[in-house]
Amino acid sequence: MTDSYSLALRATALANTQLEDRTDAQALLAGQPLLREVVTEADLHTLRVAGHRLREVFQTVAAGHEQEAIDRLNGLLTRHRVRLMISGTCAVDWHIHVAASGTPAAEYLAAALWGFAVWLCERGINRLGVCAEPRCHSVFLDDSSNRCRRFCSERCATRNHVRAHRARRRATHPPTVARPDPVHSQQDHPAGEPILPRVGNCL
Repeated sequence: MTDSYSLALRATALANTQLEDRTDAQALLAGQPLLREVVTEADLHTLRVAGHRLREVFQTVAAGHEQEAIDRLNGLLTRHRVRLMISGTCAVDWHIHVAASGTPAAEYLAAALWGFAVWLCERGINRLGVCAEPRCHSVFLDDSSNRCRRFCSERCATRNHVRAHRARRRATHPPTVARPDPVHSQQDHPAGEPILPRVGNCL
């Protein structure tokens, strides 16, 4: 499999997944039916650590430290090496296959990292983003034509725009403060006339 964008999306999904147990791993690997059934606790730990370090790559880019992000990614590539092989049965079918030693999960991870690195070099490191929605923090690949994407999804973009719109309305239309009823004293009433409490706006 040599579609770098698909593999980069795989790496991004890994960075966004908590992977607390095998159920989380099986959800992540929903598109890999053979792998999701054989993933072990050791695989889960490996995927969890790699996902955490991938998230750090995105966050380091967002903080403006691009060289540090590259160093972190190179560390992952060194730890999870791939073997590139020509695969296929004839000339019209030959293609590069990304393989790795170890378990199927190890090959899955190594291919994801390789595709992520290729996509980054082809498209630019500033294509790595962290969602601007304060309550989200998911990471994403910016595949927009003008590199202006700020949110991981339409849902987060809408939520952020609605909150900003409400904040602007509050700033330009502050709530009306009701004036308190006047306080009456004995001097406001004829002598001998009882002072009755005011009820609402009734006279």
